[in-house]
Amino acid sequence: MPSVQFQTLRRPRRPAILPRIRGMNVPAATSLTLVIANKNYSSWSMRPWVLLRARGVPFQERMLKFESPEWREHIAQVSPSGLVPVLWEGDPGTGFATWDTLAIAERLHELFPDRGIWPADARLRAQARSAAAEMHSGFRALRGAMPMNIRSRYPGKGMNADVAKDIARISALWAAATLPYLFGEFCAADAFYAPVATRFVTYGVELKGSAREYQRALLDSPAVKAWSAGAIAETEFVAEDEPYAVPSR
Repeated sequence: MPSVQFQTLRRPRRPAILPRIRGMNVPAATSLTLVIANKNYSSWSMRPWVLLRARGVPFQERMLKFESPEWREHIAQVSPSGLVPVLWEGDPGTGFATWDTLAIAERLHELFPDRGIWPADARLRAQARSAAAEMHSGFRALRGAMPMNIRSRYPGKGMNADVAKDIARISALWAAATLPYLFGEFCAADAFYAPVATRFVTYGVELKGSAREYQRALLDSPAVKAWSAGAIAETEFVAEDEPYAVPSR
């Protein structure tokens, strides 16, 4: 009877797993970079920036200012849509990109489930997402007539019947806030309304009661104050975003 040789079977090696930071679903070695535009003008950029800052998520910022040589040279490399903001996991241009403010908020919630990007309670989370989505897709009259311009003051400018309707709806949302923020703690919904809080200052829109208290809490939050300080320090003038500026002679 011929001899039979047996081979020892070895278990396949498990792939190496990078260490993870508590509360994160992203490898510890992966850095986050948020591509933004001018802090004075870019309300879309402001939302994820203040959200990251408010919830203590470490990130780097890369600014490409509107109508600048840097914008023209690099925007196609760092933004799949040609717009800002863009959140990069890894190196901008070669890592993993998420773009559009609402998508970025959802991606951050997946990466950092313990950082309070959205409220922990499921129903509050649904309400917060509804409020953020309403801001994301609505209030077009307000956004068109009162563009964000943190360093300037144009009281009374941009007001019309459609804008007044938008302001009334926003005031109602804010009046129902569980103070100090919309749902108690600062979350993505608050980040979405942060640019509006600055707009009301720029255009002299006066609020009352709980809506005013919420606006003040939002403006006084460390993340919003940090963004606003950067906006005030900017000196660039973008004519498209300055419809009420008096031309220099």
